[in-house]
Amino acid sequence: MKSRTEEDRELVQLAQTGDSHAFGMLMRRYTPSLSRFLRRFMRDSDDVEDVIQETFIRAYMAINRFRSDSTFATWIVRIGINAAKDGLALRQRQGPQLASLGDEDDDSKTLVEARADLDTPESRLETKEAMALLEAALATLPEEQRMSFELREIEGLTYEEIAWQMHCPVGTVRSRIHRARDSLTSALRLH
Repeated sequence: MKSRTEEDRELVQLAQTGDSHAFGMLMRRYTPSLSRFLRRFMRDSDDVEDVIQETFIRAYMAINRFRSDSTFATWIVRIGINAAKDGLALRQRQGPQLASLGDEDDDSKTLVEARADLDTPESRLETKEAMALLEAALATLPEEQRMSFELREIEGLTYEEIAWQMHCPVGTVRSRIHRARDSLTSALRLH
């Protein structure tokens, strides 16, 4: 039985040859987990949907550059993070927008401003630094711990699903995820 990572590799290879069905399978597989991940950082569900769409457009355009140095799940999340940051930067450059509430007159328009707490240079820098620290900390984990952690926290799989994917007992998965969380917490506290 193939692991999810092996299945992803095969789908990526097919997508790299122009197989749109294979890319569609990757999209269906990762849209729910990408959505769950992005909702942790973005409040507006319409924005999340826009970022997901932009993420898969970027991934499709760059699929031939994917080299399996990381898992497809990690790669697609990185693209999603960048798409979310780019979307925020674009909204900030555009400034406040007018949203029409009706067709009558100017009284039917209201000023819609970007969320102040996400719209400051300081918060953008903090987010960028936090993501860089998290990615660096993840990279230091042993492969089994990192993979277990990503399957649980990014893809949202259950412990049982992870055990099946990684061909190991559920207790081993729980232990790996616990150790990964401890390591990540310690690494992030140091900064």
